[in-house]
Amino acid sequence: MTSRTATVIRDGFQYLEGARWHDGELWFSDIPQGKVYRLPPSGAPTVVAAVDAKPSGLGFGPDGTPLVVTQADSSLRRITPDGGTEIIASLSGVAVAANDMWVDETGRAYITQIGFDLFNGAAPEGAPMIVVSPDGEVEVAGKDLVCPNGVGLSPDGGTLYVAETFGFRLTAFDVDGRGGLSNQRVFKQFDSLEQDATDGLCVDSEGGVWVTCPFSSEVRRLAPDGTVTDRVSTATPGHFVVSCALGGPDLRTLYICAAETDMERMSNNFEGTARVEAVDVDVPGLRR
Repeated sequence: MTSRTATVIRDGFQYLEGARWHDGELWFSDIPQGKVYRLPPSGAPTVVAAVDAKPSGLGFGPDGTPLVVTQADSSLRRITPDGGTEIIASLSGVAVAANDMWVDETGRAYITQIGFDLFNGAAPEGAPMIVVSPDGEVEVAGKDLVCPNGVGLSPDGGTLYVAETFGFRLTAFDVDGRGGLSNQRVFKQFDSLEQDATDGLCVDSEGGVWVTCPFSSEVRRLAPDGTVTDRVSTATPGHFVVSCALGGPDLRTLYICAAETDMERMSNNFEGTARVEAVDVDVPGLRR
């Protein structure tokens, strides 16, 4: 197994989510600050949108239109050229705190949700995935996912991976030709006794899944058979690892969103500080 340590490339944020690589830049949301950023490999970040409803998961339509999930009102929104947003679909009837998202090549959005009132001390409850078609039709799929969080598709589009934060596992679904989900199953179960909660994820070109483990301060790569092949530690031990994305000129840079916080401080409007870290890895990410 290969072990590496990331380095800090940009700080000054509060709590980052939704890391995605798009059109040569890293995109991410600062949830409590209500901002969506894009960051080039070298240079300063640019605010793409200001959102007053806790922006989180990000994705991109077939034409490159940026999309964002907002937690406060559980909505899927389109980011407009003037830095505003337009609601495409309300998820309030099926989601509790919509969270992360992956958008496929047709524009179909696979959206996760916290699923219960986490920050006010509620007990975890199972929840489904949310699927929004390109024309805005909202459906649910799967069941009993415990705080479904990071989400991504395999290189062939036939498998959807979902990180269940407080299930301490990765779950997989088969994806049919119309984007439907079936055959829900455990892909990798971690040991909760070691605080192996799972958060964000990304998939590389060989079908490996990089998943962040916030309480362990690391990102792990799982081969398609579930074997852990690589571990990346944050630059500072004890920092949460929240989200990740593969990018850079050759798609071999693993970008990590890390946070100096804890669960109690997160309950106070995501109190803490956050930064972007990076490390070179062997297998490139997916080209879209």
